[in-house]
Amino acid sequence: MQVLFIGDSLTSGVNDAERLSWPGRICKQLDPQGAKLTAYNLGVRASSTDHVEARWESEVACRVLPGIPTLLIFCIGAPDAVKDIALEKSKASAGNILRTAKENYATLCVTPPPMIDSEKDERTKKISAELIRICENLDIPCLDINSPLRDDPAYIKALKESDGVHPTAEGYGIMTGLISKFTSPYILPNLD
Repeated sequence: MQVLFIGDSLTSGVNDAERLSWPGRICKQLDPQGAKLTAYNLGVRASSTDHVEARWESEVACRVLPGIPTLLIFCIGAPDAVKDIALEKSKASAGNILRTAKENYATLCVTPPPMIDSEKDERTKKISAELIRICENLDIPCLDINSPLRDDPAYIKALKESDGVHPTAEGYGIMTGLISKFTSPYILPNLD
């Protein structure tokens, strides 16, 4: 199986001393020997939703082999909150990304996690709500990690011990727990 994780610095794993982020941890859990799952971490630092829109199709096309089950997992929106990009622009780009992805691949979406700065965090809430709405309209499974992580004292501690946007390795481990439960049913049946 081929799994492509597409997103920003939270996908690539900025400030994760273990250099795994949540995609690497999920792959390690589901395919410990690394023999059945081909994974690509296409997280790019500061990659806002419009930047993901401009790059994702070509990045996926040059990696995917035909005839092999393929899953795209998008985690987008955090840089939009940091950069204060207009919500309408983020919504338009997210809709374009997810609509095109679903037409061509099995697709999942994960909302951005919370942040320490209250203004940025308020924007993550709004972007998360819009992503959930877009995914409902397109019939794409979407996991809200924004709400549960906001209520998780260990995750908030991991943010405070880092830069307020990216967690420490422990925080990435907490993210992994939520995201792995959501993604595993779409991956494990293809690993037999």
